[in-house]
Amino acid sequence: MLYGAYAVANGLYFGLIIQPQIFALFTLVNILQVYWYRYKWRPATVAGACALLCVSYAGLHVGIWKADAHAIERNLDSLATFLGVLPAVFIAVGFFPEFHVCIKDRSVEMSNLFIMLDIMGGVFSTISLAFDYTFDYVASITYLVVVLLDIVLVLMKVFFYVKGTQGAHRVDYHSTRASSVAGSAGAQKISHSDDQVGLVDPESAAESSLQYASCAKSSPA
Repeated sequence: MLYGAYAVANGLYFGLIIQPQIFALFTLVNILQVYWYRYKWRPATVAGACALLCVSYAGLHVGIWKADAHAIERNLDSLATFLGVLPAVFIAVGFFPEFHVCIKDRSVEMSNLFIMLDIMGGVFSTISLAFDYTFDYVASITYLVVVLLDIVLVLMKVFFYVKGTQGAHRVDYHSTRASSVAGSAGAQKISHSDDQVGLVDPESAAESSLQYASCAKSSPA
């Protein structure tokens, strides 16, 4: 939202203007999916939340856009630069939770394709600024921060792969899950009778068999 307002106020290319709006739309869809599937919100509640978020986003976007345009008209370069650099700061801060999870798990579980596309998006967006009348260095900071932090994720992924921990916890989870399923399946067997079918634990079945055998030996012929 902040970068979208900055792009509108500075008259950047149309593609760079609608790019953050598309990202905001995808973010809104993801948020609503969480409340729809996880928290089981009703359709009316989801629609109301969608309308509220859209109105709030539009209001903040227009307000920041007007403030940035006003700063540019009054030659307040420091304020315009601050509003342009602030999105890059928020983006950089948003990467740190992912870094924390990767360091904790000693594995980067982000898709290689996603990281590659994110890097290419930042690179091509920066290149597109070079074809404008003047290269907007403030706008390029946002894209270059994304490229730099994605490269850090790639290096972390290579490092954890060399260490042998990349994807290890995911393999352990699936193997543990498969072992537990196999163990629970082997710990049960089907017992048939004339009127019911049930699951009996092997230890209970063996104990019952021993009791039956002892009773049969002790009973007179």
